[in-house]
Amino acid sequence: MAGNRRAALIASAIVIMMLLSWGSSFASEQGSTTKTPIKHLVILMMENHSFDNLFGIYGIGTNDTVMKNVTIPLNLLSANPSASLSAVKSGSFTTSNPNEGHANYLEDWNHGLMNNFINGSGPSSMTYFTSSQMGPEWMLAQQYALGDMYFSEMLSETLPNRLYSLSGFSPINSDQGSPPPYLLYNDTIFNEMDAFGVSWAYDFFNPSLGTDPLQFIYGINQHSSGIGTWGNFVNAVNSGTLPDVTWISSISGGTLDAFSQHPPFSVLVGEMWILYIVHLIMESSYWNSTAIMITYDEGGGYYDQAPPPIVDGQQLGFRVPFILISPYAKEDYVSHTIMTHTSILGFIDYNWNMPALNSLVLNSNIPVDMFNFNDSYRSGTAARPPLFWNSSQLALIPNSFVDSSLNAGNYTNVSNFFPTDLQYPLGVLPYGSNGSTGFNLSQVSLNVYVKHETGFFPAQQNTYFPVQDILIIAAVGISVPLIFLIIKRKRNKL
Repeated sequence: MAGNRRAALIASAIVIMMLLSWGSSFASEQGSTTKTPIKHLVILMMENHSFDNLFGIYGIGTNDTVMKNVTIPLNLLSANPSASLSAVKSGSFTTSNPNEGHANYLEDWNHGLMNNFINGSGPSSMTYFTSSQMGPEWMLAQQYALGDMYFSEMLSETLPNRLYSLSGFSPINSDQGSPPPYLLYNDTIFNEMDAFGVSWAYDFFNPSLGTDPLQFIYGINQHSSGIGTWGNFVNAVNSGTLPDVTWISSISGGTLDAFSQHPPFSVLVGEMWILYIVHLIMESSYWNSTAIMITYDEGGGYYDQAPPPIVDGQQLGFRVPFILISPYAKEDYVSHTIMTHTSILGFIDYNWNMPALNSLVLNSNIPVDMFNFNDSYRSGTAARPPLFWNSSQLALIPNSFVDSSLNAGNYTNVSNFFPTDLQYPLGVLPYGSNGSTGFNLSQVSLNVYVKHETGFFPAQQNTYFPVQDILIIAAVGISVPLIFLIIKRKRNKL
């Protein structure tokens, strides 16, 4: 009996080692060629605002009139807002922080009725911003494409949602200070891009001061060449060495929470941070080949009217804004495509000719309807030139990342950013003002790169873990005996 158990443990260890190294032999072609004209993707993930909190009355101009030349998404203007909702006063760019956490969000959600935020996340959850505070982001949405059915991945906080955005999986369900459990590097989009020759960078203000959420990825330290600074990003843009895919982190790395727009900090500081990045790329040689995707990790407890759906068995979290900026982004377009953080992973896999990272990514809709790659404008091309920034807009754009926080105090109202003159009159656009798609990678191929996602606990061998649904694997051939706990993937049941 003992011999059989030992043989089973060794066999299981071999299987695990095979899973850990599986991705290295998967790639049959390099992913550096792309299906679309997009050769570079820049991803900005901000913090803790729902769609209705930031875009609840998107479409109302400075005179409190609905603009007829702006495509209105599903927001408070097209619904029946609760009488307890209130606008943030002009001159203020902040609210107090709503109550956060999985338990609070379950109360807010109330089985999809979306009517218990005041009890779950508190009074500040029932607020929304206007053009007085959101003019710059509203302007970008008007000039480019806005998704009004983009949801966070989980009814939970920052960490699990950000891990889903990098792996289509999270071993944790709520925020916690440090691992374990870990997410395996081999289960991430980074490992898949490595295997297919797609270059990447994840840039922080100063990674030596923190790399949240990357510290939850077991094995990321062996790939630290991809982890850089905001300065590295600027240098890459200016020197022509921008990687294929770049994440620019507004959190961790010693940065101020204000850059990420996390309440109770000013949303304007984060907007200026976004404007600096957008303007930098627009003025560079990379504009004609780049897409910028801006979203929020989770709703932060702020009210939203849209009940989150279930995708591939996963109960999604609250709706958050999603803005696509690119010369190929449709002008003043609203996408009703149901998307989530794994939709960005799906676009990466699709565009760089890679298999779906995992089954969740395989079945996640990709925002292809927000792009126009084929129909020419009056200019004769499908690509649009960079924006023409007027003098007041240019005055707001910082000269550096750090200036984003220094200049914000000079403004009490930024509604002059919205509405703005469009590059092309709406009547001559070669596409409609809104739409949706059900396109995902399962319609191209059923291949997935990671078949079984796992959470990882390194622990001393003599530790006893009374946990169900866990495989205990004995590691062999190492000087210090360890036990590796491989947690099977589980879906949230609500």
